[in-house]
Parts: sequence; C-alpha cells; structure tokens
Amino acid sequence: MAQGGSLQLAAAFDRAVGERLAAAERLALWVPQLFGSRLVDCDLGYRSAQRFFLLVVRLAGATADDEARFRFWCARSGGLASSLDAMKAQERSVFEGHVAQCDVKTLGVRAPLLGEALGRIAAAAGTRGRRPTPSEGPVLSMDAGSQGFAGVTWDRASGRLFVPGAIAPPVGDDVDVRLRAPREERPLAFRARVVEVRPQAAAKPGAPAGFTLQVPGASPELAESIARHAPRPESPGGASRRAAPRYAVNAPVKVQPAAAPDATARIEYATDQELAEDYVENLSQGGAFVRTHAAPAIGTRLTLEMRLPGAIELRAPAVVMFRDERGMGVKFELDADGEQRLATAIARISARPRRALLVDDDALILHTLGDALQARGFEVLTARDGAEGLEIVMEELLSLDLLVTDVRMPNMDGESFVRTIRGAGGEEDLAIVVVAGTLDVRLEARLEKAGADAVLDKALGPANLAAAADAALERKRQASA
Repeated sequence: MAQGGSLQLAAAFDRAVGERLAAAERLALWVPQLFGSRLVDCDLGYRSAQRFFLLVVRLAGATADDEARFRFWCARSGGLASSLDAMKAQERSVFEGHVAQCDVKTLGVRAPLLGEALGRIAAAAGTRGRRPTPSEGPVLSMDAGSQGFAGVTWDRASGRLFVPGAIAPPVGDDVDVRLRAPREERPLAFRARVVEVRPQAAAKPGAPAGFTLQVPGASPELAESIARHAPRPESPGGASRRAAPRYAVNAPVKVQPAAAPDATARIEYATDQELAEDYVENLSQGGAFVRTHAAPAIGTRLTLEMRLPGAIELRAPAVVMFRDERGMGVKFELDADGEQRLATAIARISARPRRALLVDDDALILHTLGDALQARGFEVLTARDGAEGLEIVMEELLSLDLLVTDVRMPNMDGESFVRTIRGAGGEEDLAIVVVAGTLDVRLEARLEKAGADAVLDKALGPANLAAAADAALERKRQASA
C-alpha cells in the first residue's frame, strides 16, 4: 500500500465464545493503541447461531507497517486477518455476506464507544464473569520451558531474544512482554523493541522465520530466567537449527486406509461418540508427525484435514516422508490462504500464556481461585459442572495445560469427569488437579486411580491451591520431558 493511504483490515473469529470471544474483544479494545490517530472507526458484528465474531478496522494515513502489526496481534488472539482492499470481487462479496448475517452489529464505531458495542455482543453470546477492559494493552505472553517455547533463543551478551514464527510485528515496534518461568511466583514483565524480522521466504536451516526483540537493560534475574530455558542461537540443542521449528500439539487424528488414490487423515478433537487412538505429536510450518499404529508406506500421498487451536481448519495434500514404530512424518503443501491459517495457528500455540480450565459449581470459588490462577500467569476458562467442563475440554483440547475441578458437582461429579477424560478421551498430557471440601484416604485413592495428578483440600485457600496446582503441572511436564 502507498504510505499515508487509507486501509481497511478485517479479523474473523470462528466459535467465538468464552475465552475465544474474550480474546476477540481484547483485540478490538487494543485497536486504538495499535493505530493511534490513524484509526477512523470500526465495524463489529456477531452471528449468534454460529458464534462468529467479525471486526473491521478503517485507517486513514496508514503506514506500511500497519497491516503487519494488525496481522500479528490478530494471530496472537486466535483470529484470521485479511485486507479488504486486497480482496477480489468474489471474496469481498462473501465477506459482505458474513457481515449481513450478523444478528448483532454496530457499524462505524469510534474508539470511545468500542467497549459499549462489545458489551452488546458479550450479552448476545451469554458471556459470564470478568470481561476485558480498555486499560489492558497488547501483551506478548510467553511460557519459558513450555512446548510452545520451542525455537526461542536468547543471546545474553547482546540482550536479544529471538521468537520464531511466520507472522511478526514490524521493526521498530515496542512490545510489552510477559514471561512466565517455572518456579517463579509471578510472570516477569518487561518492554522490548523489535529490531529484526526474518520473513518466511528468507528462512533456512539454522535461521527460521521470526523476529528479534532487543531487551534493554535486562536485570540479572530476567537474564538468568530466560537463559535457563532459551538456548543461545549457536547452541547444538537449539531448535533454531530447523528452518521451521516444531510445536507439540497432541491433536487426536483419524487415519483412513488408502483405499482410494488419495488417503485421508483427519485431525480433529475427540468426542464422546468418536474417539481416536492416533495423535499428531508435533507440527511445523511444513510438516507434522502423526503417532499411529497404521502408518502407510513411505511415498504414500495423503490429504490432511486439520483442526487446530482457534477453530482453524486446513486441508492440504501431503506425502509420507518417513515411518517408524511410533508413526509417520508427513510433508504437506498449502496454498497462500492455508499458509496464512497455519501461521496464525502456530502464532497462537507458540506465544500464548498457559491455559487452565476451572470447574466448580460454586461461583465464589470460580472467582477467587480463578483470580489466583490468573495471578500466576494462567489464562482461565471456567465451567459450572462436569458436563459443561467436558464440552470445553473437547473444544479446547489442543490448548489446555491444566484442569482444576471440584469433586462434588451436579450433572457429573469430579471423579466421573476425570475418569471420562483419562479413559474415554485418552488424554494423558493434560495435568488434572481435583479439589475437595472434605478429603479422606479412600476418596483420594479413587481420584488418583481415575487419573488425577493431585488431590487438594479446599481449606488451603485460593492462593495455596493455585500454587499447588501450578506445581502439579510442573511435575507433569518434567516427568514427560
């Protein structure tokens, strides 16, 4: 685009409900801070039946960096960004059809009225609990030592932190970073500046796509925390040796036999009716490893249909590159739209905070324990009973780190809830903590047999419960490693 011209950008969020809708709201509230006086107004829309959220941003005097900035923060929020000005006539017609189908919409919203317009959407979606506020600015959250931290490198001497990814903020932007490290009581917060961006086209082994942050005057505590988990760029163990770092996703997958010329492997969330034993273990910008007992021969062509965090779906031709006793590695090819969707999913996986699901029928516990988990750097989803919690687990399986559930609840008690997740769903990686108002040895033994990683007494209080649940997650991670 020409420097100083007008620009129309759009963000779309599928299945925008709960935390996903909150993320979309946060993006809309960030818009005035991202673009300042260049922001003209916004359109907001929500289609209740499909839980579809739409944001349109109009800028005047736009800079060359505005689109990159919007795409980065949109991907961080789990949405798909596009430029309306670059759309072809047919694409634009489809987009306008989406707008027309929104049953709640406000057009031409100025910055001071964004919160009010978003409130109407939240009401239509039945949102409960705390909602984002305009004072919450954009924050790049990272979890040091987590699987999503793969590929991050730290040069302590120069104070430069490299973050891999196909989507990046523009050079010169200041970014507020929140870094959570294991055994740290609170996330470490600092401001850094983007000093270099390596696009996907320039990526190669040892130099993946991503961006470099200059961390000015890093304190010894911060430098040491990063150094413990992010290797130096030339470190033999650094994931930067890959052109496209891999990210663990543990997505359930079905692999259909190659009865036709093209077999199909569908990556999707497990449900009560449809369960799979195969999993995608890791994902990169160009391939994936599928854990399966029925890997076809090397060279077999497949079609991958993937559902990734943020309700992102992909379909791509692929070929089996290698196989072993654990499964198969596949390489796939995506069109431009598919590349953008995959980059968005990886941005969401690699730079998100830890996520916890809190299940309890007591509103006070949801509030106080939820606040305590948030204080430890968790993004918190809530449910009021096991049945609602199970639905969220099935929808959010790829992006949950921790489940904290009460033992006595209506519809489905905590013991049945845990047994269903561990037994029927086959989910082994999720850390599960059960809290109980009254503990006894027999109950504790039953819960641990059902699959609980820890059983805690509510008498500990919210802060201690959150600390103990955090410790249970760390123990599980270390055991997995």
